[in-house]
Amino acid sequence: MNVLFVCTGNTCRSPMAEGFFNKIYGSGAKSAGIYAESGAYPSDFSVEVMKKFGIDISSHRAAQVTPEDIRSADKIYTMTSGHAVILKEAFPEAANKIEVLGNGISDPFGADLQTYEKCANEIQSYISKLFDKN
Repeated sequence: MNVLFVCTGNTCRSPMAEGFFNKIYGSGAKSAGIYAESGAYPSDFSVEVMKKFGIDISSHRAAQVTPEDIRSADKIYTMTSGHAVILKEAFPEAANKIEVLGNGISDPFGADLQTYEKCANEIQSYISKLFDKN
């Protein structure tokens, strides 16, 4: 299964989601941002928090979501309902495979380490329940 996680800049939430998914389910996840600056590094706090889970996202580089990303994904999880609306408007043919992760994930960008930890725990909780691992 190919899963795409989408947030705004692809430096915090979606790279963390990608990391958790690939650790829990083995592989199959990719992440992108609606307004990503291609090549941007993940935020320092995202990298630091993920290390606590034994996941290294330091080599991640931000990428803007592309039509190919949308086509090749079996399932697309956005971090907010706003992201889902934008993607469904831009790619109506993919609307049935786009949904918000959990109840939505608040953007920790610019916040303190504790906010990033809370965000990571929330993402990990939702992702661990996405699919039956058997």
